Order: sequence, then C-alpha cells, then structure tokens
Amino acid sequence: MAIRDNSQRKTTRKRRFYKKKRFWFGLLLTGLLVAALGCVVFWEGTRKYREHAETYDLERINDLEIPSLILDRNEKEIGRIFVQNRSIIPYGKMPPRLINALIAGEDSRFWTHDGVDYIGIGRAAFFNKWTGRESQGASTVTQQLARNAYDLKNEALRKNQDKYERKLVEAYLARRIEKRYKKTEILEFYLNRIYLGSGFHGIRSASLGYFGKEPEDLSTEECASIVGLIKNPTGLSPLNSLAGNKKTRDHVLDRMQEEGFITTAELARYRAMPVTINPKPLQRGTSHLYERIADEIRDVLGDDALAAGGYRIHTTILAEAQNAAQDALIKSLNAAEARKDYANPKYADYRKSSGKAAEYLQGAVLMVDHRTGGVLAHVGGRDYAQVPFDFIEMGRRPLGTAYFPFIYAAGLSNGLTPATTVADEPMDNRSVMVGGREGILGEWGMEVASPTYEGQIPVRRALEQSKIAATVRFGQQTGLQRVIDGAAAMGLPAKGVEPLPRLCVGWDSFSMKEAVRAIATFGRGGSPGPASLHYVESVDSLKGETVYRRSAVTKESAPAIDAATAFQVHSMLAGSLLRGSSQGALNGLIERPFLGGGKGGSTADFQDTWFLGYNNRISCGVWTGFLQSNGRPIYEGAFSRDLSLPVWQAVMNAAAPSFGGDEIKPPATVVEVPVCRVSGQRATEFCYEMAEDPATKQVRSRSAATMEYFRRGTENMPFCTLHSGADGLPGSNHLAVNNVQSMDVIPIRPKAPSLLGDDPYHAEQPDTTPISGDGGFVRRRTNVLDSLDLKGTEEQLKMRRPEKLQINGD
Repeated sequence: MAIRDNSQRKTTRKRRFYKKKRFWFGLLLTGLLVAALGCVVFWEGTRKYREHAETYDLERINDLEIPSLILDRNEKEIGRIFVQNRSIIPYGKMPPRLINALIAGEDSRFWTHDGVDYIGIGRAAFFNKWTGRESQGASTVTQQLARNAYDLKNEALRKNQDKYERKLVEAYLARRIEKRYKKTEILEFYLNRIYLGSGFHGIRSASLGYFGKEPEDLSTEECASIVGLIKNPTGLSPLNSLAGNKKTRDHVLDRMQEEGFITTAELARYRAMPVTINPKPLQRGTSHLYERIADEIRDVLGDDALAAGGYRIHTTILAEAQNAAQDALIKSLNAAEARKDYANPKYADYRKSSGKAAEYLQGAVLMVDHRTGGVLAHVGGRDYAQVPFDFIEMGRRPLGTAYFPFIYAAGLSNGLTPATTVADEPMDNRSVMVGGREGILGEWGMEVASPTYEGQIPVRRALEQSKIAATVRFGQQTGLQRVIDGAAAMGLPAKGVEPLPRLCVGWDSFSMKEAVRAIATFGRGGSPGPASLHYVESVDSLKGETVYRRSAVTKESAPAIDAATAFQVHSMLAGSLLRGSSQGALNGLIERPFLGGGKGGSTADFQDTWFLGYNNRISCGVWTGFLQSNGRPIYEGAFSRDLSLPVWQAVMNAAAPSFGGDEIKPPATVVEVPVCRVSGQRATEFCYEMAEDPATKQVRSRSAATMEYFRRGTENMPFCTLHSGADGLPGSNHLAVNNVQSMDVIPIRPKAPSLLGDDPYHAEQPDTTPISGDGGFVRRRTNVLDSLDLKGTEEQLKMRRPEKLQINGD
C-alpha cells in the first residue's frame, strides 16, 4: 500500500512536458524566429516589386484625359482620341447607395484596410484551393485603381511577369495610394475611370448610357446593376444581356443586405424588379474616321489600353486627301442645297434637339491604296455629331449607271468585243420596270439635258456615253446571270440580286467598300482590290516603345476577270473621262496626263449619285444622296458630274503628289486593230464621219477610224460595209474592199474648207484633216498608182490650141 502511494506522488510531482512553461516559451521563440526569418526572406524576395511600385508617379493617378495622337502616313497629326464616352463628376454627386453597392459588391473592408485586404486574400486562397479553381478574387478597389491607372496588365505582359508578380506590384502600389490619398478621393478616381461595358467609361457615362439619368438619380437596383458589370463589363452589359445583368445585379443586392445597407424586405422588392434600360449615351466630339481607328486599336490592344491613352497611332491616312475629301464634300452638298429647285430638308435647318431624324443630303468618300488595302481617306458622312451613322461601314445604296463597267466586263469576258454593235434605240420601260411602267425608258445616264439615240453603235461608245437602252440590250445579250456572277467575283456580292433586266440600270444596292473594291479591278489587271481594309500601321506607347505593328503581308485577291477584259474596260473608262458622259473630268485634274479611268453614276430617281475612279495605285469612290429613300429626287437632273465628280477630282488632286499613277499597259493577250467608230467593223480609207470642230464650231468631216483593243484571237472581222459599199464577207457576191486593189486610190483633198449652207449641186468635198488631234486612218497597203511619179500637182499640162470655130450660114 505504501509503495502505491509513493508511485502516485512521484507521478504528480513529475509534470507532462507540454504543460511546462519552458516548452511553450521555447515554441513561441522558435515561431517568432521562423516568422522573422520568413519576413526577411519575403521582404528581400519582393524587394524588386516594391521598388517597382515606387517608380509610379502618384500625381498622375487621375490623368484621365491623356489623348492618343493620330498621325497620318507622313507623321502629320490629324486628330486625337480621348478616353471613350467619359465625363468626370465629383464624389459629392455620387449617391450613397452607389457607394454602398460598390463596397458590398467589390470591397467590404474598404474603409478599414490599407489598400490590401489580407483577410480577403486568405479567404480567397482557401476557397480557391478547396474548389481547385480560381473562384474568388481579393483585389480591393484601391488595387483595381492602381491596375487601371497605370496599365499594370499590359506592362506585366511586356516584362513577361506572371499574374502573381503583377499582383505584388499592384499591392505595394495600392498601399502607396492609400497613404497619399483620402478614401473618398480614391473612390472618386475609381468611379470616374472604371470601364463599365458597351463603350462606357466612368459612372456618369454608364448611368446615361444604360438608364438615361444622372448618377445622383440612380435607384438602388440600378446602382447594383452597374456595380455588377465590373467583373465582366462586356458580357454582363444590359445592352447585351438583360438576363445576365439581372443575375449579377441580384448578387450585389444580396451582398448589400448582408452588409446591412438594405433590409430583407427591400432586398425582396428590388430582386422582383426587372432590369429596365433607357439608353441616352454621351456623344463625343469626334468623326467617322476616328471611330474606325479607335475600333482597330481596340481590336489589337483591348479596351483598357485604349482607355489609358497616350499612344502615338501611325495610320495609313494621307492628311491632304482626307482634308480635301471633307472640304470638297461639304462644298458640293451645300451647293446642291442652295439650288432653287432643291426641295428637301437642309442641313442648316436641322436641330438635333428636335429629336427627329436628320433627313438632309448626305455624302461619303473612300480612297484606298488598292495594292495594300490601306485607307487614304475616309469620310463616312456629313456631320458625325449629328449623324454618327457611317455610310462607308453600314450604308448600301443603288449604284445607278456606275454599275455599267461590270456589265460590260461580263460581256467582254464571254466573247463580245468593244467593237460589237448594240442598238441605241428607244426601249419600252415595261422591259425594265424602273420608275414606272409606261412610256420610254429614260436616258439619264448620258448626264445631259437632251440625250439622243444613235442607232447601231459599238460597245465602246455605249459605255463611254453611258447609254441606258443600249446597255440593257448588251446585258441581255451577255446573259443576266453572267452579269451577276461576274460582278460578284469583282467584289459586288450577288446576295439578293435577281436576274431581272432592272439590274442593268444599277437597281441593286451595294456598299461603298464593295464599290471601291470592284472598280479597282480595272486598275489591277483583273484582280479586285483587297477584301479587307486597314487604317493603323503601328502604335507607340508614351515611352516610345512599339506595342503594335501590322504585318506587312497583304493577301492578294484572286483574278476575277482576265487581263485582256480588264484592260478593254479600262480603255473605255478612260474614254469616258475624255469624250464620254464624264467629258471634262480631265480638265479638273492636276495630273497630266491622267492614266486611270472612272465612271459616274446616277439613279433613275435622281436620289443617288456616285463617282468611281482609279489609277494603277489607288481607287476612290464618292457618293451623295439620302440615307433613307424619301421618294423625292435630290433635284430633277441631279447628275454625278455635278455632285460627286467635283469631290472625286479634289481628292485625286490631293493624292496626286504621293500616289500619281503610271501607265496601265495592255497585256500581251491584247492586240490593236483599226476599226470604224461608226460601224464597229475594220476601218478602211473610206471611213469618214461628220463632227464639230471644238475650236471653230464648224462641222467638218474627219476619219472615223480609231484603234481598238481586242483579245488576241477575236480581232478578225469584216471591213466596214457602211462606208465601203461592200459587205466585206468572205464568199460574198459583192465586191470586197480587200480584194479591190485597183480601186485603192488616194482620197481627194480639197484646198479650201467645206462649203457651208445649202449645197444643191452636191459640190461639198470631204475634208480629211483630223480634228483636234483625234487621229486619222493610216494607210498600210500599197497600190500600183502609189508608185507613179506624178511630180507637182500644180504643173500645167501643155495642150494643143483649139482651132477657130466657124459657123456656116445655111
């Protein structure tokens, strides 16, 4: 018994080790040493990130309006892009319910932390480890401000830093911000900067853009809708997904109830409400061109980069051409509205505050380097502030007679030639059904007050003079489906185009981009212009670092027509500028000689005019008309030569010093053959026509022979039967010109001008002198009479003196 008692006393006296103070003291000391060592290691390991955070200038944290400079291709500043749709408001105009929604949804310990939410970091680390995915974040409002204000994401990418390295810099920078600024200032910076989807930056822009009201007028549930956008601005925008926005809004409302900002009853009432939007977004003072450039920057660098600003954007734009396009278009449209017969709404009378749609006369200009796809000039409308609609990007209107080159290209690709004749005679309007069913089809394409019909004419004359009825017949002869398919291959898509005769008068609508791409086909030897256009060549940061450079590789378009056809149409479009429906266009160009081509176009209702032209380097299109058809013409007889052509001339002149064109030479598959411009057959020495001398205004005869281009193999044709008196057909019983060697004589050349007035005795002799250098026929054959030496034609012939006449008197 005594032994047992002694054992118990020994056990009581000997305490367990973990109950000893020395153990706990040692454990605490060890823990402190390990923690201290860990802190030292962490401090030294993160030194470079801490030092990096010290490099940022906190005085620039609210530099929201750092513009990005837009430079043309020659480094001239042509504009500035400011932060998109942003309007700064002070903290005092931000309602408490908005601040509460932000705190509950994004940073519940904002008022107490030093820039970094350590509890939130621990919680996020635990749940992310538990779920195996990054389901929670721990960035505070201050950290988000640091990230956006100094573009930390893109900087980390450039330095090849991972997400955790970037987070360390972000955390240290956030702590600096908290020491420098008050909490209310941080909230003001943040809410004026943050991107909130649909192109809206800052709380005021989003408030007006989604709900049509100032921030101070937002309701609690509307504040929650906006705060819910922060995690995914694009995907959760109420303009993109009402259901997605309601879900994120309700989550923010739940958090507001948990934080005590709203009651349970209020939560139930707010959650039952639908998301109701009423967009009335801010409008920026900008232009259609700047929007296109901003879109391209956004695509390659992202919204955050665009919002940060401060870039030098090197574009393909030629400042001289851009300025000329804007000025000339405004001048042309103002001149049209100043006419006495103009009866449509006018630009000067429109007031945007009226809330009505702008129905005044509009226009657009697009010039493209058709070798690379770089845009040289882009004017999408008359006034961006009043009508942001960009006609070049979104508009489609009928081409009218500007569609003609693509009809003739289809015919020439299928065996017809520029010398093929077509009937230029009146046509019943019921065959086309444009502008009415009764009467004769109009001839507005010639763009003259009193057009005339000429009977059988060559295809060249039909296109150069923009003959309507002749073109319709040519299109039907070619085959309407062939016309549709050929135009589609050149860039004018066939979707919705029906194979009806009306397509031959340019009934169907196309975009400016499509029209400019298609007309480039004739300056590129048969290949359409590039399918995609671009505006930006490279982008430099504030520090001068190149953050984007466009690939120099341009995808070449496949040929749409053969080179022979392209050159034949080109030669006719050049003729249109010289002597056709666009005669006089060359007089307004500074490039002499102008080696390109062009075609004007007007619609039957005179609601649209176009001019499409090119040289071998660039293509340019001009459109004037109304965005919505109002059933009324611009004015009666509104032709492209008066509205669109002067604008085209101004832009081409501005581009000429930098983009003057070289000769578009005929390919080896083309041969030249002399033809009669009247009959379209092979010319002879007898082919003459009457024409008015531009200098003297006298009607004189001239050679009707001209050189025409044929695809090799199609040049064999009969001699002119109109002027030779023979049909020229092989095997004919009539006398063929090429078989009558003895009749090949030198034409008589008069010494005085042709007689004027009546000529009852038919004494008038043809004057074979070419008029104004228009060219005459060059004899290429010899004749036995050519070898006779007739010497001087003035030599007197010696004749025997006649005997005296005697009269007998019987």
